[in-house]
Amino acid sequence: MIRSCRIPFVLNRICDESIPSALLVTFEGEILGESTSFPHHKDPSAFGTLVADIASDYQRAGEDYAAIDTVQRSKSHLQCLLIEMDGGCIGVSACAGIDCFVIAVAKPDTPPGVLKGRLQSLASFVQDSMSTLTEAT
Repeated sequence: MIRSCRIPFVLNRICDESIPSALLVTFEGEILGESTSFPHHKDPSAFGTLVADIASDYQRAGEDYAAIDTVQRSKSHLQCLLIEMDGGCIGVSACAGIDCFVIAVAKPDTPPGVLKGRLQSLASFVQDSMSTLTEAT
């Protein structure tokens, strides 16, 4: 289980010079934590809400698409979404079963595979660590 005071240090695991900041947000966009390197001049709450809204739309689209399939599979979840912007790349990975996203902000020259690998590894760690909370409820 992750204590709330440890979330910034957990998010710092994927941060370096190519991925300067990371966030953990709920599907509704509420901030659960941010890396200690998140720029203080930017509003993490507004940023997290906007990115979570976009990622939730993609996740719903994936679920709708999976529902069309005639072969019933397990519930779809967003593994990784990379959004390329002029000033860098935003990566999002969903933590299945706990309704939250790990979001990372990367510099423009960051290889997409590096960003994806770090995001999915951290999302898996967060998912495993927080699954004890969802099992208890």
